[in-house]
Amino acid sequence: MPKPRVVLLVLLLLGGVGFAQTLLEATAVVALASSLDPAVRLPTGSYKAKNPEPLLLRFPEAKGYALEAFVAKGIASRLHAAFVQQVLTSFAAAGYFVERQEEKTIDGEVRSLYLLKDNLGRSAILLVVRKGEELVYGFGKKR
Repeated sequence: MPKPRVVLLVLLLLGGVGFAQTLLEATAVVALASSLDPAVRLPTGSYKAKNPEPLLLRFPEAKGYALEAFVAKGIASRLHAAFVQQVLTSFAAAGYFVERQEEKTIDGEVRSLYLLKDNLGRSAILLVVRKGEELVYGFGKKR
């Protein structure tokens, strides 16, 4: 009788893989700083995403920006508001200040857009998508 149990276990494991898909796939490397601006320190629990395209599909207004995407994992993803505040504080310390903020909910996702400006007036953008315990954010400078 062990064979049906093994088959059932394998099916459960394989079935669980499909449900565990995240908004963005992240690399295993912890992201410590943005390559777009090395002065921006990213919070603990940030992982660099392989591709920012899913964020661009959710925020068409970000097409004119060189974008990096990140995923928050673990406890960081469960503390949405504190995590986003930590990201904004890091950008402020690097000289990027919030000029405008928009938030909307679409299909269970809370999508936030922050338009940032540095002290020279150059535009940058911060995008945040929250869904359940997932937290994805992207940062981009105007091209």
